[in-house]
Amino acid sequence: MSRYAQLTSVLLSNPAAQITLTFDELEQIVSGGLPASAKQYPAWWANNASSQPHARYWLDAGRRAKPNFKANLAVFTLDASLEAGALAAELIEESPPQELTEYVESSLSLERDLEDQIVSHLDVLEPGLTLISRQESSDIGRLDLLARDAMGRTVIIELKVNEAKDSSIGQIARYIGWYAQKEGKQPRAILVASRFSEPIRWAAKAIPELRLVTYQVQFVFEEATI
Repeated sequence: MSRYAQLTSVLLSNPAAQITLTFDELEQIVSGGLPASAKQYPAWWANNASSQPHARYWLDAGRRAKPNFKANLAVFTLDASLEAGALAAELIEESPPQELTEYVESSLSLERDLEDQIVSHLDVLEPGLTLISRQESSDIGRLDLLARDAMGRTVIIELKVNEAKDSSIGQIARYIGWYAQKEGKQPRAILVASRFSEPIRWAAKAIPELRLVTYQVQFVFEEATI
């Protein structure tokens, strides 16, 4: 296990939009403590896992880091774009701008299509579901879909056009925590993705009543009229 793994857990457990951790607190969280460079150089805090591998441990929690060397602390801010942009970021070095733009636009289009399909077939996703809103804004981000189940409970539905990542679980945890405080009772959640790895499935077990649902794209062919 990486010495920074505990940092991801700490960040995921807190739904606040910004989390401030002093260097002393980080010394306790990071196994073996922070390296001296973390307390002196901005480059150590670059939000780029390619150049700074340790950055993945806050990026996977859906956050960007910014140090304050005068105050001896770092601020970790939620960034909903990390999940959508993660794969695109990995492609930047090897893809020309036009291909990268096409990839992002294609991903956004697929997500909209997936959202439209689920809204049109909520009863297939779960019998008794009724839609409350789409692209619901909250203090901690924008939810894809908000619904109510047959028992009247709030259901948060998050969609991923590709394989779910660790930050997907972090998103769900934040939304559940925020709505639980807002409504005074625990909501349910459904995470829809094309695939869930075994580590993601284990992480999902830590969130009560979280459903993981996979989808498949099917092609239907019909004879064209000449």
